[in-house]
Amino acid sequence: MKLWRLVAGVLAFVAVGAGVSPAWACACGGYLSDAGSRARAFGENALVRFDGTQEEIVLSMSIQGQSKKAAWIMPVPAAAKVELGDRDLFYRLESITRPKVVIRKTYWPFRDLGIMGSGRGDSAGAAPGSAVNVHQQMVLGPFQVARLGGTSATAVTDWLSRNGYVVPAGLATNLTPYITENWEIVAVKLAPGREGGSMSGSTPPLRLSFPSTRIVYPMRLSKGATTDQTVTVYVAAPYRVDTTKLPDPAIKPELLYAGRTEGESYPQLAAPTSFLTAYTVSYTEPGRITDDFVFAKAATDAEYQRVTYVTRNDGLLSTIGVIFGILLLVGAGAAVIARILVRRSAS
Repeated sequence: MKLWRLVAGVLAFVAVGAGVSPAWACACGGYLSDAGSRARAFGENALVRFDGTQEEIVLSMSIQGQSKKAAWIMPVPAAAKVELGDRDLFYRLESITRPKVVIRKTYWPFRDLGIMGSGRGDSAGAAPGSAVNVHQQMVLGPFQVARLGGTSATAVTDWLSRNGYVVPAGLATNLTPYITENWEIVAVKLAPGREGGSMSGSTPPLRLSFPSTRIVYPMRLSKGATTDQTVTVYVAAPYRVDTTKLPDPAIKPELLYAGRTEGESYPQLAAPTSFLTAYTVSYTEPGRITDDFVFAKAATDAEYQRVTYVTRNDGLLSTIGVIFGILLLVGAGAAVIARILVRRSAS
């Protein structure tokens, strides 16, 4: 039962209407919901681990709602091993890469004491064979996984359709570049024994491992997405990485973090892949995506962490000082006036 709950989220969708056609709903691969629901993913987290010869992608989607029938399509450049990932991994990654908070203190009198209104802190960031080759089919928890190759994207989508996968218009076109480059297609769907069920909730991580000589994160299937896509990619490698190819050359990702992760308990973050680089990017026009993310070793291993500045005012002492000073001035003034009056009366 625990395994079922862990895997169940792998195909989670937003059901916001009925009678609509299947729609793309994720960034790197394709989440395909049934015609009775409309899939919508508003965020995606991925850890890409690369040790020089092997790449591992751990993927999790930010999706809400439910769907009774769904599929997930993911292209990879070589034969892949598919497993479930660690649900807590991305919580740890978020913790490592969050901004460093720096407190800046001020000492303005009366501020933040509830006497004359309150000030607010400010923040800023620092900167040849048959048309379809079925390499493997397996059941992973309640899901059926197929690893496919072929010479025709249309033949691949026809196979998917015949075998119970949701296939939207445009999938063959978007798969064509990957089939031409001899990539493998990983397809995931609800296993036959669970066809009466439905999926809801967020997706637990799914891990794909394959041999590779470069760091690549597939994005070209995103071209068929119908909603805005926000993607955060964490790259664990022996060194800091820079982007050398972008899905949309006009949109540059934001660097979130670059630093060593020695001492971390997660094997993905341990040596030799103990340098973590994180980027995030949003695409409001997914149809402009034409390529994948490709990363390469950066010129230096300079570390970087965003900084959030929070201004806090400690006005108690300064307020006491000001009040004391005013009282002194009033007292001194009163003394001077009294002396003058005494002299006048004496004369």
